[in-house]
Amino acid sequence: MPVSASAPKFARQAALAHPRVRLFCLPYAGGAAPVFAGWGERMKPDIEVWAAQPRARGMRFRETPLETVEAMVEEYFTALRPSLDVPFAFYGHSLGGLLAFEITRRLHAEGLPLPEHLFIGASGPPHLGLIHEEIGNLPDAEFLEAIQQRYGGIPAAVLNEPELMQIFLPPLKADFVAYERYNFRRVGQAHCPMTVFAGAADSVLAPHLLEEWERHAAAGFAMETVPGDHFFLTESTDVVLRRIRKSLEEGSGRVGSGQVSSGHARPGALAGLQNS
Repeated sequence: MPVSASAPKFARQAALAHPRVRLFCLPYAGGAAPVFAGWGERMKPDIEVWAAQPRARGMRFRETPLETVEAMVEEYFTALRPSLDVPFAFYGHSLGGLLAFEITRRLHAEGLPLPEHLFIGASGPPHLGLIHEEIGNLPDAEFLEAIQQRYGGIPAAVLNEPELMQIFLPPLKADFVAYERYNFRRVGQAHCPMTVFAGAADSVLAPHLLEEWERHAAAGFAMETVPGDHFFLTESTDVVLRRIRKSLEEGSGRVGSGQVSSGHARPGALAGLQNS
């Protein structure tokens, strides 16, 4: 497949001439744009889906993966900034949820338009810090064992094929290193409506932990538990997309504002958090 050093950072799915909303999607650690395959067609005719293409994967597989959240945020922020000419929203899954949250905060800090909605799936609330032991700096064999124990799901056909592992392993480890290096003490709030999705059978991040995202929601919060585990998109994509569409339609009267008139955050839920 042709590869370019200037390969796009986002893959535009099912391009629309006049989208009502753009939905920027960011995948979990080790994931790539195909995680959101088919979303563009399902969200027609008015929501245009742009799926992030991380380094060292797909069309960008010759690029060196980034190893800090800050660098990832900077790259995506720079790439999407020219495309904020219509109302937009974010969906981020696991690591992608943290990135979407930090991009939203960056937009607020620079006085730029905010998302109509921030959707986060299977991602740990930042103020809880690292919920699991660090594994990103383990030797390859120990890292893979830890991944299998925590998440499972790496196909045997990949594990047993050295050439595939040479492609798959470096970006996966880099993503874990980035997450584990993140400064959780610098967290703040998202100044736009937030909906968090939890997998009912997620053994990595139980739903009650994801409720803690409310502490980071300065403009309204909702949570929905859906069928599935940490990677619930494999079985609950339709549920998630219906909820995303419903939330964006309900917020259509606020297009361009990135705010809500009445949020659902508990009184005092934001206390103790810094750098909003």
